[in-house]
Amino acid sequence: MTISEELERTRAALLGLEKSLMALRNQLGPHLDVLRLLDDLERCTADLHRLEQQVRAPHRPELMAIPDDDYDPDFWADAEHEGLGRTAP
Repeated sequence: MTISEELERTRAALLGLEKSLMALRNQLGPHLDVLRLLDDLERCTADLHRLEQQVRAPHRPELMAIPDDDYDPDFWADAEHEGLGRTAP
């Protein structure tokens, strides 16, 4: 099964859970545990939406070209030589 199919199955499961929770809320009223489950469902739905966006359009870091030229000697002016400490000016 592909990722898209799994995401669609997950979305359908969340929709089914939402219908069931709404039916419970209608029967039980604003019961604390039902309200907490609805809050959890909202978070799960938001997380699934973010996951779908990441899977469909993966973020690829922008590549940066680093030149092969030598660094300007002033770049190393206050650098310490490994093991010798700082050189006297």
